[in-house]
Amino acid sequence: MSNICIVAPTYNEAENVPKLVEKLEEILRQEDFKIIIVDDDSPDGTAKIAEKLNMRYGNIVVHKRAGKLGIGSAIREGMEIALSLPDIKFIVTMDADFSHDPQDLPRLLHEAEKSGLVQGSRYVEGGKIVGWGVLRRTISQGANLLCRTLLRTHLKEHTTYYRVYSRKCAEIVVKDARRDGYEFAIASILTAKNHGVKITEVPITFVDRTGGESKLKSFDIFKWFFFIMKTFLTQPLKRLE
Repeated sequence: MSNICIVAPTYNEAENVPKLVEKLEEILRQEDFKIIIVDDDSPDGTAKIAEKLNMRYGNIVVHKRAGKLGIGSAIREGMEIALSLPDIKFIVTMDADFSHDPQDLPRLLHEAEKSGLVQGSRYVEGGKIVGWGVLRRTISQGANLLCRTLLRTHLKEHTTYYRVYSRKCAEIVVKDARRDGYEFAIASILTAKNHGVKITEVPITFVDRTGGESKLKSFDIFKWFFFIMKTFLTQPLKRLE
């Protein structure tokens, strides 16, 4: 039975999903695993393409939603579906646009044998970013420094969804990290940390997307920043140390 489940939220990823699935099938060919595509009613037919891929591979679940309901809720719903499968031991979350290199996945899964939450990190030794200019790097590094400093997480990476959750950690996060947008990335880390989950950062290579378009909008950034400041001002910091 499958003990690994990969959750990938999608919106207009018709170009990328076939390549991602093919790569995952190749890299994890010796594993028994499932892929859950959580699609927010993509106009480009992403969900239909994923369903056709399942006819070929037989290990893909396509969860279709009524519209763009937020990346946080997409990941959480995908994790809930994974948890409904009794033999799943590890839940991987990753983007479908190849910004998260599938080649890094075996290393993340290896570390998951010892940690409740493995965070793929661009900012630990060995981590890299490909295709970003100075401004985007500065904004991203500043955002992560803000999280590390204000919320005392002791982590260098908080804002990428390339992660492996143990089943126990996933159950905690699904129950308590009730955020629907990009702020779910931080809420899930804080939830895990507050429950004493061991979090380990593993270096990854982050590659700027070459197909499709970014889903991150200015309003999403505002909500993310508001969540950080509200958490800093209201949550007892002694719980986060």
